[in-house]
Amino acid sequence: MKRQTGNYFVVTLSAIIMVLTVYIGNAWLKRFKVDMTEEKLYTISNGSKEILKKLNTPLTLKLYYSKTSANKGTEGLRIFNNYFFYVKDLLEEYVAHSRNNLRLQVIDPRPDTKEEEDASTYGLKKFQLTETEKYFFGLVVENNVGTEKIIEFFDPGQQENLEYEVTRLIYSVINPRKKNVGILSSLPILNDKITPYMAQLMRMQGKAPQESWIITKLMQEFYDVKNIEPDTEKISGLDILMIAHPKKLSEKTLWAIDQYVLGGGKVLLFVDPYSIVDNVISKSRAGAEKKSNLKKLMNKWGIELEEKKLAGDRFLSGVGRMNARMQPQRLLALLECDQRCGSEFKDAITYKLGSMTFLYPGSLKVIDKEQKDKKIYPILGTTEKGNSYKFSTWKLSDPSYLWKNFKDGSKPVHLAYKIVGKFDTAFPDGVKIKKKDQKSKKDKEVLLTGLKKSTKESAIIVFSDVDFIHDQFSFKNSVFGLGLANENSTLVLNSLEQLGGSRELLEVRSKGRFNRSFDVVDKIEFDAEKNTAEKVSEINKRIESFESELGELGRKINEGNIGLIQNEGIKKKKELTKVIAKLKGELRDVKREGREKIEKLGSNLQYLNTLFMPSILFIFGIFFQIRRKKGIRKDS
Repeated sequence: MKRQTGNYFVVTLSAIIMVLTVYIGNAWLKRFKVDMTEEKLYTISNGSKEILKKLNTPLTLKLYYSKTSANKGTEGLRIFNNYFFYVKDLLEEYVAHSRNNLRLQVIDPRPDTKEEEDASTYGLKKFQLTETEKYFFGLVVENNVGTEKIIEFFDPGQQENLEYEVTRLIYSVINPRKKNVGILSSLPILNDKITPYMAQLMRMQGKAPQESWIITKLMQEFYDVKNIEPDTEKISGLDILMIAHPKKLSEKTLWAIDQYVLGGGKVLLFVDPYSIVDNVISKSRAGAEKKSNLKKLMNKWGIELEEKKLAGDRFLSGVGRMNARMQPQRLLALLECDQRCGSEFKDAITYKLGSMTFLYPGSLKVIDKEQKDKKIYPILGTTEKGNSYKFSTWKLSDPSYLWKNFKDGSKPVHLAYKIVGKFDTAFPDGVKIKKKDQKSKKDKEVLLTGLKKSTKESAIIVFSDVDFIHDQFSFKNSVFGLGLANENSTLVLNSLEQLGGSRELLEVRSKGRFNRSFDVVDKIEFDAEKNTAEKVSEINKRIESFESELGELGRKINEGNIGLIQNEGIKKKKELTKVIAKLKGELRDVKREGREKIEKLGSNLQYLNTLFMPSILFIFGIFFQIRRKKGIRKDS
């Protein structure tokens, strides 16, 4: 009896200890949690911590998530619950490092509630689930005087940039003053003369408004952005000057840029040996230049864009097509950069940016070897097997031509440089310009003179491509609206932030994903996709052959042999239909086999996880029981 009572006591005590352990863990030890993920997914970076240290006023983080609606929705929607918990955990990490200046509110905006009305008022993106229920998943950052900034929707596809977006939001609230950015470009990057109302009116009239590029709209969230006229003779009042695709700038404008830099101005420059975007815009103008350079100034800054040369790398070449009629294939002109492009240089601008796309990028090289008063850093490049190669403009649309002219190299080709320091003027004798005399109303020659050397340290960032900042190559549409196609825009914003002096934000790194897959699964999927791609290629070849035969039949039509055409056409269609049906059947088999392999692996892993812990407990229980029986025998 005593022994039985003792057993009850042990069980009860164990239960009490377990409950206390859980309680203490949740209530007290939560702040001491350890992030065991490889890329520290649940730990904010030092940059975010530094910004939080500068908080001297309370901020409220309002996390809106329609959990009730999501739980009643489709399986696809309920999956968002996992991402919600990840976002919530990360925000709690911010609160823990805020010295009590951040307060987190988690709000479920259920139908017909004030919370739902508030979510709409803040401007959070909503999705209509039913007639009465809407779905929200966004963030509002608000200070005590009513200033607010929002993330309108948390897209799981953009998880890598989650910390950056949250930190940037907090930073913008505590640093309300926007820096001034001027854009000087031969491309219509910023159309500040057309309002949203005018754009809407033009669409109603069947006209296509030439709206600003999306990158400038992102810039306008954090900067005051304005156009700089291409014939300006003075640049002032700017924190950063962005020059995109400069073509045939006048001496007067070059002089203005030169003096701006010598006075300590910051420059973000995009030059391009061949711009696809420019080609589309200027296709109606015969002989229009598609290249840009700023050679006279760049030489003084210590670098140059190699003439008639492109940067290539077979290991970074992406799959695409030059036109709608062409089948997808590997293109040397399309560089899909990853961490290999920037990790060697260890610059904060490109650190851990995982996906960047460039089209016909040029090759940059250093020409100032001494670099007495300045430092020149490469920040982006190809792999060691990359190389530059000459090109002919009229053959650029032929992928095979580019591959024939390319050979693997032995060192990276540089796609971007950062130059920091002091410079000499590119106009030691000044610049002569013509100005209209106010009295005589005639043009007279005037000599512009100014700084010969830098009075302040300046910073310049140069990229050898401009197409990568265009909407078509940086953004994509999804069910959640416009999203990032890659990290091209992040690369631009990082560059602006560094030039603008916000080093804390640059220390906020892109993260990995919390729902990481297994290598074995990845390999199975890759093999299945490879087999599928081969079958797709085979079908495409058959289709091309059929189209060729149809073309031949069309020729015969013109000769008047109608009966032959009909008979042969019907016969060929029947043959092709059978072939395609057979090949599609094979495709289905390949996909099914791949899916079955993945499902089998998943089942095995599930069984392993299900049985592992019970097995361990069972073995432990047997061991404990044996030890207990031995102890009883000794007592007796």
